[in-house]
Amino acid sequence: MHIQDFPDTTLLVIFSFLRVSDLCRVAQACRSWRLIAYDSALWKSVNLKRFHKLNEICLIKLIRCRMAPLLYKINLGRFTLSPRVFQVLVKNCKQLKVLCLGSVTFVEDFLVNTESFPRHLTKLDIRHSSGHLSAFTAISHCLQSLQCFGLSNSFFEILNTEVDKRHLFFSLKAVRILEFSYCTSLTDQMVRYLANNCKNLRSLCLRRCNNIRGVSLPVLIDSCSSLTSLVLDGTSISDDEVIPVRWERSVITEVDLSWCRHLSQAGLKSMLPRCRFLRYLRLCCCGYGHAITDQVLDAMLESHAMLRSHCNSLQVLDLSYSSEVTNSALAQFVVSSPSLLYLRVYHCQKLTSAFVNLIPSDSQVFVVANFALQRGGLVTSATLEEPWTLMSETPVNYSRTASLDQSLRQD
Repeated sequence: MHIQDFPDTTLLVIFSFLRVSDLCRVAQACRSWRLIAYDSALWKSVNLKRFHKLNEICLIKLIRCRMAPLLYKINLGRFTLSPRVFQVLVKNCKQLKVLCLGSVTFVEDFLVNTESFPRHLTKLDIRHSSGHLSAFTAISHCLQSLQCFGLSNSFFEILNTEVDKRHLFFSLKAVRILEFSYCTSLTDQMVRYLANNCKNLRSLCLRRCNNIRGVSLPVLIDSCSSLTSLVLDGTSISDDEVIPVRWERSVITEVDLSWCRHLSQAGLKSMLPRCRFLRYLRLCCCGYGHAITDQVLDAMLESHAMLRSHCNSLQVLDLSYSSEVTNSALAQFVVSSPSLLYLRVYHCQKLTSAFVNLIPSDSQVFVVANFALQRGGLVTSATLEEPWTLMSETPVNYSRTASLDQSLRQD
């Protein structure tokens, strides 16, 4: 049977596995394929980020003619967008739930009304977006149904008073995943507002929010009992803020403390042994590379020995640019962590290739290092043009599972 003899319903299923660019090529084959390729059922989830130079007239026509009325998810990352695009989405795409606007530029004045921006979204990403502040004002009136939200630092420019800030987080009561990457305007007081309102929060990313000092961490951990993922990468938290937190009451499984320059060994020895369910731990260059030490690893092992049922959860560990960890202590930690699947020790000054020889040959851990390996792993070096791969695939779930990007990929 020739493919041209297939029923339209069969071709529709086959075409559903194609990317947008491939659908456009298929549509050029013949008239019948064109009709099938442009069926709105195939345009429920569309990523137009690579076509960000598409002019507004063509974009609006594409939305009206190809995507409406079944569009569920659209990625318009890096586009320059005016109010007209969102008016078309509101009017023609009633089923739209996921909107990705990363690194977009908003132009022209946005009116705040029921047609200015989609109001029933469950996931919205405006990270690194900028432009006309009226766009962010319009967005701020459409947050009530959001479950996943990624914010831009420009968004905070419309929050002129404490009342505005409290109202923002009050409107985010349903949110489960929040990402504030590179939001330098975010403060500890805002995190307190967040903790008091977002009781269902499961994932919080404060990456490079360098005005966060951690004063509100105790309230956050006590109030958000479902929080499982916490990224403090590049913040200004210190031992004084970390030590008083009741980490033992949390259910956190993913922690990122990379580039937290004010943390020391004392803070990590207090915090990490009390995080009983860790699956993912990233400590890259923590405390300028001096915070993670043999004593910290020993303290974690001692805690695991006391809580035997929780000692086998750690799967991912990144200690890159840590200058105090030694071969023997890290090898002992790996041997005592049978669930460990991924270990990154790039540019750890005291580690040598002898470290790998201390790990049993039947260990399943995948090592990423910049020294020679005699086992499965990945060797990278500044002297090599390309990495030397000794094992073809890294373990699954190397990245955080409770992140905005991961949630967006699931739709």
